Formats: sequence, C-alpha cells, structure tokens
Amino acid sequence: MSDFLAIGGVSATFQTLLRDRMELPQGVPRASLQVTVALPQGDDVPAEETRVNLFLYRVTENGVLKNQMIPGEGHPSEYGHPPLSLVLHYLVTAYGPTQDNGIVNETRSQFLLGSAMRVFHDHPIITDSLVTVQAPAGQTILHPSLRREFEKIKLCLDPISLEDLSKIWTALTRPYRLSAAYSVSVVQIESRRLKTLAAPVQTRRIHIATTRRPEITAVYRTPVAPGEVIGDPRAHVLQELTIEGERFRAERTWVKLGNLEPIGVQPTSDQRIRMVIPDDTYPIDFDHAAVRPIPVEDRLRPGAQTVEVQTLHPTEVVQGGLDHGAVVLDNRRQLSNQMVFMLAPEVAGVAPGNGAIGTILTVNGRRLYRPPAKSVVLVGDVSIPVREPGPGDPWAAPTDAAVQVPIAALALTTPPTQPGFYPVRAMVNGSQSMENVVFQLT
Repeated sequence: MSDFLAIGGVSATFQTLLRDRMELPQGVPRASLQVTVALPQGDDVPAEETRVNLFLYRVTENGVLKNQMIPGEGHPSEYGHPPLSLVLHYLVTAYGPTQDNGIVNETRSQFLLGSAMRVFHDHPIITDSLVTVQAPAGQTILHPSLRREFEKIKLCLDPISLEDLSKIWTALTRPYRLSAAYSVSVVQIESRRLKTLAAPVQTRRIHIATTRRPEITAVYRTPVAPGEVIGDPRAHVLQELTIEGERFRAERTWVKLGNLEPIGVQPTSDQRIRMVIPDDTYPIDFDHAAVRPIPVEDRLRPGAQTVEVQTLHPTEVVQGGLDHGAVVLDNRRQLSNQMVFMLAPEVAGVAPGNGAIGTILTVNGRRLYRPPAKSVVLVGDVSIPVREPGPGDPWAAPTDAAVQVPIAALALTTPPTQPGFYPVRAMVNGSQSMENVVFQLT
C-alpha cells in the first residue's frame, strides 16, 4: 500500500538506478560518483565533485485518476476517498567540470548528463523485477514504498522550453546550467480516511413488463363556451385541463402537474383525461379521503408547467436471492413523456372601472404576485410594474389576489395616453392573463 513515503521513494529509486547503471567517462572512478537529491549547486562551491543532481521542482495531480480507486485493493464495491495520484517533475543536472589552462571545461558534466539520460531512456518503467548489477548485485532497485503497486513508475523526457527552464533557474537564484527535465507518473498516495462499502444485494428481482408506458400527445384548456378554440395551452387554476394521448387506463392513474404530488384521476377513456388544476388544496382521490392543503411554496406559479401521466399495472416478478427464484405479484408504475401547458394569472376585475391620471388602479384575481417572479399590469400597451410600496407611496402592498398600480404612468408615454377605454391584463413570469377586462381613462 503506497503511503506518504512514495514521493521520496521515487527519488531514492532514481538514485539507486543511476549509481548502478551509469557509465562513467575515462578517469572517473565509480566510487567518486555521487547522485544527490538537492537544490542545484550554486557558485559558492569552490570545487565541484563528480555528481548528478535530481531536483524535484514541481508536483501536480493526475486528473484522469482523480476519482478512481486502486484496482485490486480492498472490496470491489468500496467508494469514496480515492488515492492521491501525482505526477512528479524533476530537473536532472550534472556537475564535475575540469580546468583547461584556467578555463572551465564542461565536457565531463555533459558526459555525465548524457550517461544519466541514457539510463532513463533504457529504463522508462521501473518495476519490481529491476535489480542491481553492481555490488551488491541482485538488490531490488525500486524503493520498498513503491513495490507491488498497481501503477508503475514511468519516466518521460519533459519537452519544456528554454524559457521555462530559465524561469526555474531564475526562481532558484542560481546560474543557468545545462539540465534535462523529466516527468514521472503515476505516484499514488493512499488516503487514510475510511471508505464506504455498499450494502450487499439482499433480494434479486427480474421484472418483465408487457405493457407500454402511457404517452401524452396534447395538453390544453377544456373548452366550455360555444365557439371557444380547442387546443389553447393557456389555463389558470380551477380551470379544467384536457390531456390527450394513449394508454391512460390502468389499475390506477395519476397526473403530476409541475412540482405537485401526483393526483389520482379517472380517465374518461384510454386516450383522454380531464382534471381541474388545483389552487391551494389537493382534491380527494383514491389515495386520500379528504382534501389537503398545498404548501405555499409548492403551489403552481404562472408560467410553463409540466404535465406527466403515471399508471400502475399489476405484474408478475421473479424474485430470489442466490437460490431459485419464485414468482410473486408486484405493481409497476410507468411514467409518460412530459408535455407543457401555460399557467396564466387570472384577472377577475378592476376597481375603479374608470378614473383620471391620478387614480390608483386595483386589479383583483389569482396568481397576480409572487416574488421573485416579475409581475406587471398592462393597461393598453403600457406596462406598469407591480412594486412593494415605499415611504410615501399611495398604493398597498401586492398580494396573490390583489395588486395596485398608479395610472399616472400613462401620462409618461410619448405621446401621453389619451382618455378612452383600455384593456387591462396581468403578466406574471412572462405569462399573460386571458380575461377581457376594461378600464376607462377619463
């Protein structure tokens, strides 16, 4: 199991690998070679030793394995707290220049750097089977903290630009030296937090249905007046909706409107359902023997509302654990596709029915105001916003059943609104009322 020693274990592995496998230039005894893990050497060192330095300058997270558990570790159904998967970035620098007539000769350093890069090139993947060939021979090169891990240590020459290399040396306040950059992946550190084990399956069931789910093809307000258009998707609360489609009849049938609970209904046929849109209470149905209040926050708001039909069919199910299954009876609920109707605010009337520019107009009805949805009153083609009264404002606070707006806004139009009869509508959350109500401007 990988732990916090993994990062240092990679550096220790590279030290062992380079000491064992590097070829040295002529005149350099193997005993004098040093492989260090430290900051790059500065100019304050009077004489450089024959050395290859590994500097871990950056650690990043492997995003691909961020949410993946270690395969083969623990129970297959464990989840949560996967290991920390890291990519290590190293800077490899060689030291050991000689003096030629008082001039620094970097040839030996370049020999050493080339030898180290050759070793990394020959061994891009460090496995448990890689052992030393120098005395003591046969020792495992991979550090103990990295052995028997699922992810192997893989090296790759990092093609960073000269500009990026220069930034590293500048940040270290060291003179630039010829270096090679390598990235190492993937190094994993296992979390110490406890994982969660999913509960085992207690009962296995095979459920085969021979019936198709219901399908809605149209939703509209039920026409009640002669000549009323069939198919109008607008409706307000307490009006009747007609839902057309297929396969509505079942052991039990429900209709779900918006975020309301499913309401039990009796389809008029296999292709049609009619129901009244509830206001503030749920109707009596086969699941509930009495009406129930709808919480204020759940009541349908003006705007687009979804419609879904749900049916219940008794079916047979093959049920069992690890033994032979048995046939039992079960009920399966099937959900239809969703369609949309437009819930409109309702304007029951205005008061007063006529008045001058200074009049405060009261609009009565349902679903007229409910923040944060925006509400406006339309007088003719002028939109007057519904607002909470401030200090000195003459209108009352808006409610769901009544809102007040100043008619003085009509005088601000260009040209000013002239006396006459004007239709009054309410618009809430983008949905307009349908009633024909008129105000006379005198």
